Amino acid sequence: MAEKVLKGGLRVAGVQYDVEKFMNAGPDSFCGICSRWGHVEAKCGSLQMPGCMLCTGRHLTKDHKCNVVGCKANAGQNCPHNVAKCVNCKGNHIAKANCCVKKQEAIKTAREERRTWKEREGERRNVTTDQQKDPEHTEDGGPSTAEAEKKALEDGKTGKEPEVQVVATQETEGEFSNTGTKEPPMTQW
Repeated sequence: MAEKVLKGGLRVAGVQYDVEKFMNAGPDSFCGICSRWGHVEAKCGSLQMPGCMLCTGRHLTKDHKCNVVGCKANAGQNCPHNVAKCVNCKGNHIAKANCCVKKQEAIKTAREERRTWKEREGERRNVTTDQQKDPEHTEDGGPSTAEAEKKALEDGKTGKEPEVQVVATQETEGEFSNTGTKEPPMTQW
């Protein structure tokens, strides 16, 4: 089903929408187009100016090739003739090298964000658990919305307009089926 939606898009309320695969990207995500940290290929703003992670050349890493005649390295692979250069920190290493300062910063930031996210998730779970223990009352000790609505109904004071019921108006042979006349039925309150 997901593949079908990705290929054909999605139609909602008569409007056709293109659909793209969700790519969760964090600070430690590496882009295969520009060879920078913090996003993925689907969200790269440098589509017209790629950056090779091996040499910083303006080509995709998969298109990297050695300029030395007779070199047996395949396209996209590093070889001994290549002088490595990092797109991110300009160091003498490839962009994904563990010694890269920018990679280390990206990983540190991602860990911090995940830790913070886990803490917030734990706090949210604690609040939800507390509410489940006493569903009759809110955090400030007052009655819950459901409890307040129940009390208002019992008192006959809901503050809401009466709901409208509409009788079906299926037309059959010029007459409305539920009235037997050519007039539509009245709306009931």
